[in-house]
Amino acid sequence: MTNLIALTSRELKAFWYSPIAYVVGALFLLLQGWVFWLLVAALNDPRVDPSFTMSEFFFGGTFFFWFSVLMMTPLLTMRAFSEEKRTGSIEFLLTAPVTDAQVVLAKFLGAWLAYIMLWLFTVAFFLIMQRWTPIDWGAAAVGYLGTWLLGGVFIAIGIFASSLTRNQVIAAVLSFVIIVLLFSIGILDAFIKDPDTSQFIRYLSMLDHLRDFSKGILDTRPIAFYLSLTIIGLFLTGRVIGNPRWRS
Repeated sequence: MTNLIALTSRELKAFWYSPIAYVVGALFLLLQGWVFWLLVAALNDPRVDPSFTMSEFFFGGTFFFWFSVLMMTPLLTMRAFSEEKRTGSIEFLLTAPVTDAQVVLAKFLGAWLAYIMLWLFTVAFFLIMQRWTPIDWGAAAVGYLGTWLLGGVFIAIGIFASSLTRNQVIAAVLSFVIIVLLFSIGILDAFIKDPDTSQFIRYLSMLDHLRDFSKGILDTRPIAFYLSLTIIGLFLTGRVIGNPRWRS
């Protein structure tokens, strides 16, 4: 546990000392600020359904939410292993008195905690809105939980993509492609007529799961789904870096 904490701290420090952190953070907060402005405009529009809550709008209710998540996670993870490979420091890291699992988990936790920190800044938007309209903090908390679990899946995929190459740009592009393909599965439901197949597709849909979270619906099935995908991504990463041929 001590090794894991030390490695995770190393990853967080490396992230915040990098200019990428501030570029990603600035772009992310700019997009979320735009979403907040759209939210204020929507709440002031009498044509908007009054049952439509702030959480439903903020967590997955706009294109900007998905764009920020789909773009942010590859940028957070592209340096994870590719930079270690490029500089040759991966051999020193993997021959240190730590396990491959600790290295992979530390890389994941470092990026995931940075992702969570960026989202925590947006709590200020809910605090501001509370002055003019009631906020369902339970629904907001569940919305944040769903967003963080979704980010965990995408970050695990990004870590895996970064372990396959020593080029950061290739790692980011590969991660983005895999994430978009996974994200697009739910769109297939519009073309499926068989009820059983449609239900299975909806279970794999990132959109549908996050929509439930944004409504304050806490269900163990999407939580298990997100955690399973995250574990698979981390397992594949461990297999890659454990193979001397792939990690060089």
